[in-house]
Parts: sequence; C-alpha cells; structure tokens
Amino acid sequence: MKLETSSRLACCTPEKEGYLLKKGGRHASYHRRWFMLCGNLLLYWERQGDPSPLGLILLEGSTVTLRKSRLEYAFCLCSVSRVYKMAADSERELELWVKALLSANLGYTQVLLGELRSQYLSLTKGHIELSSIGQKDEEPRWGAEFGALHQWLGEEVARLRHTSLIGLS
Repeated sequence: MKLETSSRLACCTPEKEGYLLKKGGRHASYHRRWFMLCGNLLLYWERQGDPSPLGLILLEGSTVTLRKSRLEYAFCLCSVSRVYKMAADSERELELWVKALLSANLGYTQVLLGELRSQYLSLTKGHIELSSIGQKDEEPRWGAEFGALHQWLGEEVARLRHTSLIGLS
C-alpha cells in the first residue's frame, strides 16, 4: 500500500527502527527495507530517509513466530491480512524486533496489566479492593482511559516498592 507520510507519523517517536530483510509478496527474493514501529503500526521504506513509505502493516491481532529459512535470523509476522516473511541481521536484532512487535499488540498490553495488578496486590498484601481492575465482567471504577489507569498503577507499584524498601532499612 502506497501512502504519504502524515504529520502525525512524522512527529511519532518510534519504539523501534532499523533495517530488516522482507520477502516480496509476489517475488521469491528478499529486499532490505527500513522499518519503523510507531504504536501498532509498522511502516517500511526502501531506504532510511525516503519521503514516502512503501507500505504499512497494522499489527493489531498479529502474531510473530520464528521460522526456519536459509536466512539465520528469520521470522514470520502474521497480520490479519497477510503473512510477512522477514529476517534480521543478527540474533540481538531479531530478539529486539520480536519483542517490539509483540509489545505493539493489544494482547501483550492486557498481559502487562494483569502482571501490574498482581504486583500491586502483592505489595498491598491484598488489603485494598481492586476487583474491578482487569476484569471484563465488571464495569471499571475509574472513568479514565487505559493509559491513565496504566500510569496510575505504575506509580502505585513504584510508591509501594519504595515504601517497602524504606521499611526494610
């Protein structure tokens, strides 16, 4: 899909960017492309600095799996509409890209919220009622968006860790 770079994407701070090899859709060969991950969008260009991306991949509902290939650091990005065969230049880059791509998916964020909830409950020793956090069958107590809730939980966990560390000294 060809598109022009919008002002919103231009001011986006990418979570990850760099070169990957991408197998062409109709062609059997790999092409080196510059990729930029912004939120749950993965954009790619022919070269770094090109004005218009060659394509955009929506990562919502996607999965990432390692795969066997003639290329050593190969993986598949399975989006809702297509399977993309890709490869990184090194094992370290492969790990970083796979982690970043998985993190861009909503499923990862939901798991992270569950982990934060567990940490919060263990730090408060379960004395605070948080039954509405992360539960799908109940209406949340807060009218805030997920981002605000995530921020609040992170601050609470940090505060409680600090408090418990002071109590140990």
